[in-house]
Amino acid sequence: MTKAGRFVIMRWFAGVFVLGLSALAACGVGLSETAERSALEQGSIISDAAFQGLSVRLQQAIKEGGPAHAVEFCSLNALSIVDSLSTAHGAHIRRTSDRVRSPLDKPDIKEERMMQAMLAEWKAGSKATEIPARVVAYDDSIAYYRPIFISSPACLQCHGSPSETMDASTVDAIAERYPDDKAIGYALGDLRGMWSVRWAR
Repeated sequence: MTKAGRFVIMRWFAGVFVLGLSALAACGVGLSETAERSALEQGSIISDAAFQGLSVRLQQAIKEGGPAHAVEFCSLNALSIVDSLSTAHGAHIRRTSDRVRSPLDKPDIKEERMMQAMLAEWKAGSKATEIPARVVAYDDSIAYYRPIFISSPACLQCHGSPSETMDASTVDAIAERYPDDKAIGYALGDLRGMWSVRWAR
């Protein structure tokens, strides 16, 4: 078999794998097209607000004391900021990943399935613009999942490679605050994790 033939078969198997994971991730109740569109819009508004609320404060922390100070700031304030935004929007907002920094951000079973589905799409060659946000309806709630990518070199100051994009003080701050950290070693464009937003039906 030629290399081209093997490549086509590998992409086909990857596609089948992605579809299977997506089906597992979407083990919920069906939504009408209108309801799905409305849920996607609501989830986008909430996750945009959460991103803005966190990024503004994070950028301020970096200005005040550099990336190491931002690590300390996140360890002390990120959860309370997200909790206050959750209350304001009547939803449960989380950031999660297959490689978490804080153990409090570890995905639950439903989030893990969706995270793995997105990772499979990305590893199969999908671009960031080809991995859309998605919603799943459960008996008591609507869940919105949106991928998070390393979209700026600034992200690599805390999530890149030690001695390359991360300075020694930042590496030390992470080791002190997050001894089980797994959220480094990323490159620009990598899939970092996802937003997980749930609200009552």
